[in-house]
Amino acid sequence: MEVGVTEGLLVGAVFLVAVGTATLGSTGGLLLAILATVLPPPLVVPVHAVVEGARTGFGWARLRRRVSTQIVVAAGAGAFLGIGLAASFVRVLPDHAHAVLIGAYLVWACWWPAPDPGQRFPYRLPLMGGLTGVCSVFVGETGPLIRPFIADEPVDPAQVPASVTAATAVQHGLKVVAFVLVGVAYVPLVPLLAAMIAAGLLGTVLGERLGLRLPTRLVSLGIRLIVSALAIRLVILAAGSF
Repeated sequence: MEVGVTEGLLVGAVFLVAVGTATLGSTGGLLLAILATVLPPPLVVPVHAVVEGARTGFGWARLRRRVSTQIVVAAGAGAFLGIGLAASFVRVLPDHAHAVLIGAYLVWACWWPAPDPGQRFPYRLPLMGGLTGVCSVFVGETGPLIRPFIADEPVDPAQVPASVTAATAVQHGLKVVAFVLVGVAYVPLVPLLAAMIAAGLLGTVLGERLGLRLPTRLVSLGIRLIVSALAIRLVILAAGSF
């Protein structure tokens, strides 16, 4: 795969989003929205899974002492089943329908309240892992769905961010394996993926070291507006293909 302007912009976008994520804690699906704007729908989630899998895996390694292994194993077991069942269907989903699904999800994630985890019950975490794993196969980013459930578990609050990072890393890793098994052509994308992973890790480290003090509410609102605009554009363009 030849590296051109589009690929360079994607690498730059990954770097900036990683800096923003390290500074703000979350960038509200901005990377997914950018990928969905540039890449064909069948490649959006597979590429996102590799890049975010590397970033969250790096975070998991750094925060491993704060991770609740019990939570990650329970959620991961459910994700294994959910992703395994859903992966074979993603190849038959029409491109325009997939684009609409991603766009609609991004708008929802920006503005809809986080889901209420409800009462705790046995196997709630595996069930959550399975359902969010299915969603993750089609829309890529499920951190907003995972966090409320892990935050509701009887653990030290300091363990929540690290456990969310680890749980999402597991999901992304499982998706990459599943996508390879169902025939997603990663090999031509290796140079681009390697550059994006490097940019993401560099941006994460730099963002943490810079320690920028930003008006969090204002910046977060701006990011949500940008993500929503990109998502609505994606839906409108895709809807014209029906």
